[in-house]
Parts: sequence; C-alpha cells; structure tokens
Amino acid sequence: MNFIHRQLDLVHQKIHKPAHLLVVSKTRTVEEIKVAYDYGQRDFGENRVQELYEKSLSLADLAINWHFIGTLQTNKVNKLLAVKHLCSIHSIDSLNLLEKILKKKPERKIGLFLQINTSMEKEKSGFAPASPELEQAVKLILNSQGPFYFQGLMTIGKIRTDQFERDAHECFGQLEELKKKLDLDHSLNLELSMGMSQDFEIAQEYGANWLRIGSFIFGPRG
Repeated sequence: MNFIHRQLDLVHQKIHKPAHLLVVSKTRTVEEIKVAYDYGQRDFGENRVQELYEKSLSLADLAINWHFIGTLQTNKVNKLLAVKHLCSIHSIDSLNLLEKILKKKPERKIGLFLQINTSMEKEKSGFAPASPELEQAVKLILNSQGPFYFQGLMTIGKIRTDQFERDAHECFGQLEELKKKLDLDHSLNLELSMGMSQDFEIAQEYGANWLRIGSFIFGPRG
C-alpha cells in the first residue's frame, strides 16, 4: 500500500466525529496531493497564498476544498480570494485584516475563522480570548451582508513548552470555553479548528471540528 494511503488510514482510525481531517499540503507536490485526493481526501490546507494559488490552478479540474491556514497579509487578500474552490480562511488574526476581507465580494460563500492566541505567546498572532477586539470582530462578521460567514475559531497549541500535554489541554480547553460563550451570546454553532500532527488526539477531547494534519500523513519534509 502507498505510504500516504496507509497514513490516511491510520489517521481515520484515530478521528471521531465531529472532527474532520484537513490535510496540510504546504510544501507538498501536486502529485502528493493527487495521491491523497484519489484516496478520497477532499479538504486541503495551505499557508502561503502564492503556493495555494498555483496549486489551485494545477488542480483546477479536481473537486478540492481549499482552506487557507497561514498568516495572511492584507496585500494578498485579492489573490487568495481568486483561488478556485477556496472554502474557508482559518487565520483571521486582526481587525484590520478582517475589515479588508469583508470589503470584498467573491462569488461564493467563504467561511471565516478568528484566530485566538490561547497561549498568549508573543511570537503568535491572533486575538486575546477576552479582548474587546475579539468581540468587535465577531460583531463585524455577524453584521456583514456579503458572502462571508462566521464559521469558527482557530488556535495553535503552545509552541515552546516542557509540559506539552498539559499546555495542549489548557489551550484547547480555552478555545472550547470561548466557543461555548460566543455560541450562547450570539446564538451560534461555531466550529473549532485546532490540533495538528502532534496533538490532534488531545484536540478531539475538546470538540475539535478541523484537525490540521500534514507531516503525519506525508512524512517529514525534505
């Protein structure tokens, strides 16, 4: 059996509802993506706009659901929204970026995830969990009249830690609690994008909907 097929099988054995597998294909070749696609995978995540744009052109004949998961600069918004089959942006990390996006009028609906810095690490971007900026961002999306909708919240577990599992539980637990609060305050049913190759099983304990897994499936990057 092909290595990618075998790893996809292993991941699916570990995933349970409501979680979905989002295969992180950054730096991977079009051929590798096709191998996963031919095995039934449809959701792929990229973190560089130019790379995503080029791959979307090369794979335009496939029914791929593209998710953007990387840091997004405001001057790249137009190119990102030109990606065929772009279905969601997981990394809205500032009011400035959100306002820029909401001014656009793409022809299809696109889900937006607000990135939350649950670990409060300086090297990470994102909204602080209890910040007035976060509440303002929520209201901006909910009051927008365009094709964008509030799909959910995203976080990344703590980067530098000696207590990996403890800190993962803390970060993902914070995001789950924030989701519950926003759901209650605004009558929503938000999704959670959290968990990567090293911590996706912990993320599932806190209701993760989108598990962003790459190296586990494709192997180490060359």
